[in-house]
Amino acid sequence: MKFYVTGRSNNYERVKEVCARIKAAGHVIPFEWTELPMVKPYAENQEKAAEYAKSSVDGMVQTDVYIIFTHEDGLGVYTEFGTALAAKALRGKPRIMAVGKENQWVAMFNYHPDIEWFESIEDVYTELGI
Repeated sequence: MKFYVTGRSNNYERVKEVCARIKAAGHVIPFEWTELPMVKPYAENQEKAAEYAKSSVDGMVQTDVYIIFTHEDGLGVYTEFGTALAAKALRGKPRIMAVGKENQWVAMFNYHPDIEWFESIEDVYTELGI
């Protein structure tokens, strides 16, 4: 299966660990943002930011499973979250698995019926058999 794993940059190491475990289980990660250098501030690195944004969306829409580590704030991660919801509506996948508390970031979209909420990444691993 193909996976996309994301979270705020403060979850960087956690996302890397999950990606490593997924790949060790024989799965694919089409776009691994943790492998790229940071390009903040984006306004000063617009060309690279545009390239990364396109690669991120392209990688995500071809995945089977989307895993997000939620946080009470964040902009980019929730743009990806919306893209995953749109891809699910248009093509029936990815499976959307959110790790955290659904009321942690209060937004109407947290209650979308296509989102599966998990308290820990271990619960996700168990669900997926990884």
